[in-house]
Amino acid sequence: MLLTLAMATGCGSNTNSSSSASMTVPSVASGGQTSGTGSANNSGSSGASNPSQDSTSTGAASPSTDAAKPAEQQIQTMLTDMHLLGDKLGYAWGVTSKEFRLYRTEDGGVKWTAASPTPNGHSFQASPQDNAGVFVLDRDHIWVFQPGQNESKSQLLRTKDAGKTWETAELPSMVRAIGLYFIDQSHGWLLSSSDAAMGKSEKSLYVTEDGGASWKQIMENTGYLPTDNPTPQAIPQSGHSRGMSFRDAMTGFVPLETIDGKPELYGTRDGGHTWSAIPLQIPAATNEIYYSIAAAPQFWGSDRMKGWFPVIVRGKDTQYFDGFFTTDGGQNWTYTALNTVPADQASTSYDITFVNDKEGWYLKDGSFSHTEDGGTTWKKLAADPVLSEASQAFPYTLRMEFTEGGTGWLLLRNEASTGSRLLQTKDGGATWQML
Repeated sequence: MLLTLAMATGCGSNTNSSSSASMTVPSVASGGQTSGTGSANNSGSSGASNPSQDSTSTGAASPSTDAAKPAEQQIQTMLTDMHLLGDKLGYAWGVTSKEFRLYRTEDGGVKWTAASPTPNGHSFQASPQDNAGVFVLDRDHIWVFQPGQNESKSQLLRTKDAGKTWETAELPSMVRAIGLYFIDQSHGWLLSSSDAAMGKSEKSLYVTEDGGASWKQIMENTGYLPTDNPTPQAIPQSGHSRGMSFRDAMTGFVPLETIDGKPELYGTRDGGHTWSAIPLQIPAATNEIYYSIAAAPQFWGSDRMKGWFPVIVRGKDTQYFDGFFTTDGGQNWTYTALNTVPADQASTSYDITFVNDKEGWYLKDGSFSHTEDGGTTWKKLAADPVLSEASQAFPYTLRMEFTEGGTGWLLLRNEASTGSRLLQTKDGGATWQML
């Protein structure tokens, strides 16, 4: 399956963001939520969310093939993120000339449907830095954050019908989203932060109970700045947020990356009103070993009691992944050595994900390894020529997701942030094809 993803100034006319008409892409190779999306997403993600205006095509076909392909059969956007919802269903999105573009497939990438928000009949303008402001709950329910412009209040767009129609809600103030999470169609949270300075940033939390139609601020940490409603038990100013997740309507988590090389995890048991530090036991830190949480906790199963989050362990010249696992819904976390092969500190292709407490994959320098015993042992998969070729030209990993059925998506970008590749496996990483 070949998916051409091009980003160039003036190419927006080829793809109507407001249309929900399907875009059929000719099949080149047969192609396919992930029950586990706990990818560390460690390499190059910040640069990927700021694509160049002079993007080149990210499709796998030759220039002559692209030229012969009708414009309506191409997605004219460099993808910056994606989310799997099953072996066949998934969303992918990006930004073209600061215009947000969203696409859906329900057949494993054979056909793509434009689902981009177009509030008030106009194209949706989005900052390329706001990948943290997109949340896909299921096929129909999606939320997209739009930052305020010129002192105007920020907005959140939401759809209940897979992008056919969108509604707009105004947030209480001009905020900067660093986390967005929904546990169902009604209950959601938006974490906002000021620009970090000296390792500190003001943080605020907003909650909705009506699917995003209205929002209320329930936590604010302004430090030395005055506030009418200070929160004694707030997420601290120190530390950079690495995302946000909730296990249920009451229990949520925000990991922080700190300058002292120690992982910090904050939790709430009252829906986000108050927060406290969760004890984490790590191996003894030294002057040359630093630990940082790579992503917010992810939970599995119908009761969502088991879960994990990845930890990046950085030494003098190398880095590797370990993790914290829980079996009681996040009350207690156990540090677990994952026995991954270390990568160079400068490696841009290094990521890890688990779909349950036993099965996971990690990517290192363009090759995959697979575990079925929680990371005790790993089997390195044979090199795949499609994956190898794509990884050479597009060495930065943006997102990696798998399902328990063995379907996986891998989104890569090039060094200049001018092109991307979306690849798919249907056999647990043994073989790959372009989407």
